[in-house]
Amino acid sequence: MREWFWRAAALRAARAHLPRPDELPGRAFEQVRLLRAVARQVSEPADGLTSGGRPRAVLLLLYRDLVYWALIAGRPDLRDAPTLAALWRQTPDDELLRAAGSAENLIAVQRALLDLSGPGSLDATATDTTRVREFAAALLRDLEAPHRHLKRVVAQRWIRMAAIPTAIIAAVLIVRTLVIGPNLAAWAPFRVSSSWPQCEIDETCNVLMVHTSSQDQPWVEFDLGKPKPVRRVDVRNRVDCCESYCIPLVVEVGDDRVHWKQVARQNDIFSKWTARFPPTPARYVRLRVTRPTSLFLEDVKIR
Repeated sequence: MREWFWRAAALRAARAHLPRPDELPGRAFEQVRLLRAVARQVSEPADGLTSGGRPRAVLLLLYRDLVYWALIAGRPDLRDAPTLAALWRQTPDDELLRAAGSAENLIAVQRALLDLSGPGSLDATATDTTRVREFAAALLRDLEAPHRHLKRVVAQRWIRMAAIPTAIIAAVLIVRTLVIGPNLAAWAPFRVSSSWPQCEIDETCNVLMVHTSSQDQPWVEFDLGKPKPVRRVDVRNRVDCCESYCIPLVVEVGDDRVHWKQVARQNDIFSKWTARFPPTPARYVRLRVTRPTSLFLEDVKIR
């Protein structure tokens, strides 16, 4: 279980496949990355080049060096740097063929790399540089595979470690929901004693669940559909102003909208109030202010 989360052994194995920066393959790999960046700047210059044209010969030289160092970086047993031609002969044919994509393309790449050197590079065509560039890119993808694998393992570690607090939070929320029960008001229709006419043009109404007109004993009533045991009501008051308007606030329950039983009362100004009382079967739950005022509430939850 510890390994699944922390991935220590997997990280050690992934790092073991990386070239050592103090050895020739590791230093060659850094050269490959540098040459790739330089080649990109030459092929796509920000301010243009003095020649005004595409520097095919320069690019071919850069890609040739990139291929040279890539072949060295792929040989962890190598201690001395031979010539490109010698490296080409020492590299397995299947590796070269995989990077080239086809035997015909491999012949063309070999010609561009080994024959178009010195003044011959000035005769390089756009096709020559493109082929060599794609061949170099394929070699680099293979070289970067261990680095990509290491990044995946590191990502797995942090994703799986992050899953622990996430699972704990989810478990706490589930337990909390089971303990306090579902919100019966979430899908319950409700009605109010009145509605403030200016709500249609006043943006403050958008954040309020209830906004009545000024009247004697305003109320909001929830229909739970059928009698259900109710034991808790969570009320969030309007907080931008007028917090005292809903005081004193009573919670009442009933089955017929005629006979009501008061189960809780709040006489003090509040921003949030949780009314707890013994489980009481009721179809209707009503919140009522027992004086002339307006009723403003942001949210009501019934459990």
